[in-house]
Amino acid sequence: MIYKFFFKLINNEEEKIDDDYDRSYQHLINRYLLLLFFIFLFYSIFIIVFFGDMLSSIFLTVITLFWLFLMAIKGKTKRFRKVLKPTIIAIFVLLTFIVSFFNIYTYKNAGVEYFYFCLLFAVPFFLNYKMDFFSILFIVFIISINFIACLYFNFDFFPKSQFFQKDDFKVIRILNILFSIASFLMDIVFITQKDRLIHGLIHEKEIKDSTIKDLVKTNAELMKHQMLINNLSEENIQEILSLAENNSPVFFEKFQIFFPHFIPEILQINPNLIHSELFFCALMKLDFDTKKIAQCTNNSIRAVESKKYRIRKKLNISSEININSFLIKI
Repeated sequence: MIYKFFFKLINNEEEKIDDDYDRSYQHLINRYLLLLFFIFLFYSIFIIVFFGDMLSSIFLTVITLFWLFLMAIKGKTKRFRKVLKPTIIAIFVLLTFIVSFFNIYTYKNAGVEYFYFCLLFAVPFFLNYKMDFFSILFIVFIISINFIACLYFNFDFFPKSQFFQKDDFKVIRILNILFSIASFLMDIVFITQKDRLIHGLIHEKEIKDSTIKDLVKTNAELMKHQMLINNLSEENIQEILSLAENNSPVFFEKFQIFFPHFIPEILQINPNLIHSELFFCALMKLDFDTKKIAQCTNNSIRAVESKKYRIRKKLNISSEININSFLIKI
């Protein structure tokens, strides 16, 4: 009963660890979006106040409200898990085109091109290099193509700002360089915090896995101890396990010799159990898991799970109780 309780406790703890990571990562994303909100808000106010460029200011204000909208979405890492990655990729692509537009809009003299690098630095925060390798390659490709195109082509058909004077570009260039450096440092800080969350999650899972291994070992020792209590020698234990693993036709007879009271007690609980179900009970008595039972009986895992479900119902075993543990106690 003790190790059953611990197994249940560990499963609950694993879910709690994952939930804590999701909440913490979501909190990091919200903080990141909040900083983006203030950066774009500052830019929209700065452009309208100092240069009177209403169109650019309105455009940046709309993007500013977009960051607030993303922050307002609750449970981004769970409820929208399936669409989260495509949305992140789409946002990176959109921001790349926005940077390209403003780079051309300001005659390529305002230092807007530095924000291409800010986008590249932000990629590790939102995506995983192993799991999202091709997505990252796609984003890098889009950013690189935009950067090269803006560097070598004039795009005369694009609208150009009529609000900036020649001396204004020096001020904006310095401002963009400073904000690029600030964005880079911001990315480093958030990537570091994300790494801490991941390392914490890995450490918690390692502790959990180690505990599970200890409990499995304890469970095997308890089963072995019970067999010894039933006057079984080491040779008898190895013999019965070998017969079961090789699906020997004499296994069930030997099992009843080694465990003479097991089948009668099972039938006292429910006399309607058929031979194949009693055979499965014998294997679970030896603490064979679903995969091992499937291998021993040449059945699919789904068929074994279905059989175990019927046995659980016939023996009136609660879903919270491990069926192997229940049968080992008999």
